[in-house]
Amino acid sequence: MNIAHDPLAAGAETSSITFTDLVQDNTFGQIFTKDPFVFKDQHALFRHLDQQEYRDAAGFFFQAAVSGGPAPDLLSCMIRLSRWLAEKPASMVFGITAGLDPSREPVGKNQLTGWQENGLKLINWQCAPDLAKIPDHLLWPISRQGIWNHVTVPASMENTTAGPVVKFIMDNPHIVHSYDIPENVGPVASAYDMATPLPGRQAWELLGTPARLLACLARFPVDHLIRLRYNGNDLFTLGRDIAYHFTPPADLPKGYLDMVCAMVAAGGSVDLAHVRTNLEKAYLIGYAVENGVLVGNSCLKHPRKALTDRLITATGVDFSGFVERGYTSVRPEYRALGVGRKLLEGLTRRARKYRVFSIIDEDNLATQKIALRNNTRKITTYFSEKAGKHMGIWMPAHMISPLEIPKDSSL
Repeated sequence: MNIAHDPLAAGAETSSITFTDLVQDNTFGQIFTKDPFVFKDQHALFRHLDQQEYRDAAGFFFQAAVSGGPAPDLLSCMIRLSRWLAEKPASMVFGITAGLDPSREPVGKNQLTGWQENGLKLINWQCAPDLAKIPDHLLWPISRQGIWNHVTVPASMENTTAGPVVKFIMDNPHIVHSYDIPENVGPVASAYDMATPLPGRQAWELLGTPARLLACLARFPVDHLIRLRYNGNDLFTLGRDIAYHFTPPADLPKGYLDMVCAMVAAGGSVDLAHVRTNLEKAYLIGYAVENGVLVGNSCLKHPRKALTDRLITATGVDFSGFVERGYTSVRPEYRALGVGRKLLEGLTRRARKYRVFSIIDEDNLATQKIALRNNTRKITTYFSEKAGKHMGIWMPAHMISPLEIPKDSSL
């Protein structure tokens, strides 16, 4: 499955790529679809797959038939394939079908790493009709290992139940990479499209079935294919031409404040009551744009007196002369590309006379990692009665003075 030219390689021009460039000649035909559970046991399955016509296949998509009952869980599928996995050629890829059961514990990292190295490229997760929400604790570790998550929503799922499921799918394309959502289940739209819709559509929609998608995953890694989109027959990759801007709110282009507010609202992690007012009075707003679409934003805002009063009571540190870094939002399609880091770096460099602090939920490990990579350190923690949780106060390392002594506090 090696290729002489990868049109998605760093620096490659993508404007001239067409759909036919996605898959090598005959690759679709070399992906076979099998139901591993129609065979008596894994040894019978191995004997079938060991037939001459299958030995040189590019890969297999193991589509477990679901007829009224739940789909088999992930571990059951892998156990059924264990004999074949031990003998199959290293270059052969495969995908499997598994039931999305919230009661299951995440599969261990060592298992996932072994499966990924053995050719697992895609999991087609089948939602039960009564699934109340997507169990991201199952899907997120899969995505981190570079395995594609495809989620199938059944037509029998009620609209009232499907709402949170569909919303998670649409707002987290870095976790749920592709999906089948029946028309009767409800509207399919991302909250981030309320800011500005991305141009084109996801390239995976051209492929039609998980087996055809597997053929592309045999050539392209997940983080490339998920950012590939199309307009007509032309393909382009998100994240190739991002421009960063830092400006006072009064100098924002017309309509951009509305888009920033919509991006913050789409993130769903902050109280929206004062967002627009705080942004209008902010010291500086940073934003990232590609193809005319706002893809990320953050700001340095002047904290309200009510907040600094609460913080000095809770921590003993007076933040009234600081600016607060906040309202950081990055579209899911652009995460892991360094957008948030570059926005934070740019804002910090432009703080001038101000020292900067930010408040990060103690449970928000993703944002804490971004802060650490940006040479920002936690100086104290406190319990916020308003939020009902512990919060951390972070500052750029070079701005921390002896007065900011780490301690635990209560508010």
